[in-house]
Amino acid sequence: RISGQRQRLVGTRFTARGDESGVWSKVLRNYVSRASRQAFDGSVWRPFGLVTTGLMAVAGRDAGGWGRPVVAGGRCKAGARSLGCRASRGKVAKCEAVPRSVLALDFDGVICNSAGESSVSAWRASEKYWPQVYAPGEVQARQDDVIDETSAVRPIVETGYENMLLSRALLEGRATVAEILLGWDEIRPQLMADWSVNRDELVQAFGDTRDAWIQEDEDSWVGKNALYPSVAEALRETLAREEVLTYIVTTKQTRYVLRILNQIGGITFPEDRIISSTVSGIPKSTTLRSLMERHPGVDSWHFVEDRYKTLQGIRAKQEGSEDARERQDLNRLNLYLVDWGYNTERERRDAQQDSKVELISLPAFSERLRSGFQ
Repeated sequence: RISGQRQRLVGTRFTARGDESGVWSKVLRNYVSRASRQAFDGSVWRPFGLVTTGLMAVAGRDAGGWGRPVVAGGRCKAGARSLGCRASRGKVAKCEAVPRSVLALDFDGVICNSAGESSVSAWRASEKYWPQVYAPGEVQARQDDVIDETSAVRPIVETGYENMLLSRALLEGRATVAEILLGWDEIRPQLMADWSVNRDELVQAFGDTRDAWIQEDEDSWVGKNALYPSVAEALRETLAREEVLTYIVTTKQTRYVLRILNQIGGITFPEDRIISSTVSGIPKSTTLRSLMERHPGVDSWHFVEDRYKTLQGIRAKQEGSEDARERQDLNRLNLYLVDWGYNTERERRDAQQDSKVELISLPAFSERLRSGFQ
């Protein structure tokens, strides 16, 4: 009866009643699928007719397949592989699903169009942070133009505080929109040195300004943001899937992500699945590897981003990292660049030439998001 299920289980231990010699334990460890392991106590192991107690055993390929644990008349009701089945007599077991896929989505430029809000917030924050620069009447008269130009250079922004630097640079004519789009990585540190500012101070100033705006007039703040068409519905559908685990990996502060999703999209997103690097500045490649450590049993990984530069950083590590484990981990990622959001035509062309990056349209993204990228 066992040989028909020739599978293997690695690292699983349990004790079968009447099996003090460990014979059945050894047989099951050799033949049960490690891809469908599951913890349970006091369960009847259906295909083998065994009653087991102890630490670990395995469930079947799915809730209705072979090898499901029947817990004193109840049954495992996981839609995916699962860990930690627990049930009492006559009740359905509750399982912590082991996902088959993990989706990691950027927020700004993939899910949310926040260019208008971030540009207005940058002007407001800069007024408070550099009052001597923004106070004169002739400066105030240029407000709308500067906000529009700040929105135009949004594709080069990685973290919100940079909008303050952009606002002042454009106001003072330190660089044009075209120059910023081509050379922001060189311009940014020079501006910070010239103005004697540091990243932490600007992050705090930008966040404080947003918080004050929300407190004063939350509706107008929310109204400056928008979710891209069809994304909200698709995100709700994939969040309901037990076999898919969706994370948001962003440089936006978590509290803003939660508020936008809830108030615009009616989405209650799990806070512990929003990973923000606003303060830490940790690269997304490092965050993604941490997720892999958190979910070691997942084989299908997908990362969707709107900045090709971020994907280039991952690609460089995929091919050239001196850490073999890092190369191995990052090469498990399926990488996608969206053809909307905050990127340029040149970046989209470059992505099309990269065999490890898929350029994806908004309709295709929404459809695949609904299916959990399966």
